[in-house]
Amino acid sequence: MELEKFFEREGIGQYRRWFRDAVDAARRWQDAAREDYDFVEGRQWTRAELMRFKEMRRPAITINRIRPLMNLLSGYQRINRFDIEFKARTEDDVEICQVRKGLTKYILDRCDYTTHESAAFMDAAIGGLGWFFVGYELNEDGSDGEAYVRREDPFSIYADPEAHKADFSDSKYIFRAKWVDKDELSEVYPEHAEAIAAQFAIYDAAERENASRRDELLWYKRELQKVRLVECWYKKRETKTTFVLATGEEIPAEAVTPELFLQGLIVAPKVTNLPVVKVCVFFDNVLLEDMESPYQHGEFPLVPLTCYYYGIGGDEIPAGFVRDLKNPQREINKRRIQQLDILNKIGNGGGFIEDDAMTEKQFAEFERYGSIPGHFQKVRPMVLSQGKILERPIGQYPAGVAQAETQATADLTAISGINEALMGVDIPSGSSGRAIELKQRQSITHLAVIFDNLRTAKKKVANLLWGRRGHAGVIPQFYTAEKVYRVEGANGQKFITVNQQVAEQDPIAGVIVHTLNDLSQGEFDIVIADVEASTTQRQAQMFTLVDAVSRLGVPGDLVFDIILDLSDVPHKEEIKQRWQERQESQAKAAQSEMQMKLHLEEIKNQDSRQVINFRDAPPPIQLAMAAKAGYIDSGVVERVLANWIAATFPQEAAEQQAEAQAQAEMPLDVDEPPVPARQTQPQRGRALTQAAAESLMRGMMPAI
Repeated sequence: MELEKFFEREGIGQYRRWFRDAVDAARRWQDAAREDYDFVEGRQWTRAELMRFKEMRRPAITINRIRPLMNLLSGYQRINRFDIEFKARTEDDVEICQVRKGLTKYILDRCDYTTHESAAFMDAAIGGLGWFFVGYELNEDGSDGEAYVRREDPFSIYADPEAHKADFSDSKYIFRAKWVDKDELSEVYPEHAEAIAAQFAIYDAAERENASRRDELLWYKRELQKVRLVECWYKKRETKTTFVLATGEEIPAEAVTPELFLQGLIVAPKVTNLPVVKVCVFFDNVLLEDMESPYQHGEFPLVPLTCYYYGIGGDEIPAGFVRDLKNPQREINKRRIQQLDILNKIGNGGGFIEDDAMTEKQFAEFERYGSIPGHFQKVRPMVLSQGKILERPIGQYPAGVAQAETQATADLTAISGINEALMGVDIPSGSSGRAIELKQRQSITHLAVIFDNLRTAKKKVANLLWGRRGHAGVIPQFYTAEKVYRVEGANGQKFITVNQQVAEQDPIAGVIVHTLNDLSQGEFDIVIADVEASTTQRQAQMFTLVDAVSRLGVPGDLVFDIILDLSDVPHKEEIKQRWQERQESQAKAAQSEMQMKLHLEEIKNQDSRQVINFRDAPPPIQLAMAAKAGYIDSGVVERVLANWIAATFPQEAAEQQAEAQAQAEMPLDVDEPPVPARQTQPQRGRALTQAAAESLMRGMMPAI
């Protein structure tokens, strides 16, 4: 009693009681979950059943139909992974959201998150409960570290038994325990080496005296000589005083300086009573450390992933797919043993033998070798002729036994909902998207619960990595130095620099330092984008449009952007932008080509008119047109035209020559314009005017 009071005074007594209560409450789930894992691994018979089969000389046959179903479910999860997206709340946060997305992917790749996620997913699918731990650890040399997300052994996590929410968010405490030896413990906590040695001395003394403490099994394993090291994350309400600045920001009391008061920036103190996350580490009676959580996000770093668990009542425990498949699996195994036993018995029909038909030696030989094919059994003389041995006819194998096993096999897929249609392997290649969607509806609907829980768990992981307003996550808290990271960008891998300090010279304020890609700034929402695990109306609409394109001849470019919006393809906004740029480029090219065709057609028409006029014109006019095109010397053409006009129209040529000579001899009066000579005789036939002649001389078309 005095020892218990000492523990209570030291503060470890409460932690010990919490842990004992959590272990007792978790025992029911652990027993059921261990059996679930045994069935997946093929250990499907109890020790008592194996002993009974041995006595009955029957083989313990195991036809493991559960493992292939779990492998199929695991494969479906691996090819339908969720992606973390960051949605900016303002236009100023768009670029930093892209940085966050790239850095998140970098961190998850570094810690091999996909492997841990698949392992935790199978923990939930098999036993009903899986766990993630989101943390930060330094490198071995103590410089710089990395954030990480790891899967935790679900049998080493113990939650508050009074928590009633499905995500354990109302837990007052969560324990993480593991078995360690004395040397490992002393190496991690050298300041407590004496207390550790003293506690192990108590265990050694109890072992030598062949005595056992009541709760030794809870803390100590004799065969391994290891103790259970317990890490307890718990919430405790504490009163904290903060100060409100004129900017509306709140700062802790330790950050207040006299300068803030002198500058009038302190508005008023603020007293709050909020839950604070703390962590303590202990084993048995030794408290190794008890401090405030090293993480500023104000949450437990443990994230649960459940399959079937609704958090109602005190008797409910998490369950996975295997929990309901064990009875059909037992029936399959027992039916197969029964089939084999029936086949062995009907193979030897047996019969009836009178007491004096065999000697004792002969009967012993018959019991030993009678069922072996080809064995000849000796009997007393005249026994066979007297009919003292009567063979029983071989019976027929009951068809109902085989049908019962077939029904049990069908029950496995019906209960779990995991079948070949889930992967589409039994769907004809010519099936439409709608047919595929309907075929997979039953399986996907069964799986919607666990995939929705996985989406929720991954969002919780992202929130712990980045935090929320006023509560920095692991990345903003520890990734404060300027550093270059290689991340996956829109056009492949690229290098980005985070927390980059840039100095600018301001004529008034002087030197101003800005931080580029500041991981602690910006407003964003976290969205888990994925290839839908459940059939939705949006998917049905997408399949309808795809079928319309492939079967009804609807132009694909007409609805491509709509199909892309309805899909869950990664980087679809970037794809849409590229597609739109390509469409605009093709439209411009088509417009340029059309304009070129119209221009060529116009030139062609002009050339056609010129060809027709050229062919219909007299030879001298053809020469004039040729001279205009530059094919003949214009001087030669003028002389030819003058001779042709003089020969063809001699009278008109003479009159025009006389008029020209008269005008040349007439004195020029500057006040009055020259009066042209009046035509004394009307034109005959196709006489040319002076304008026509001049136009011909200039190589123009004649004005007939």
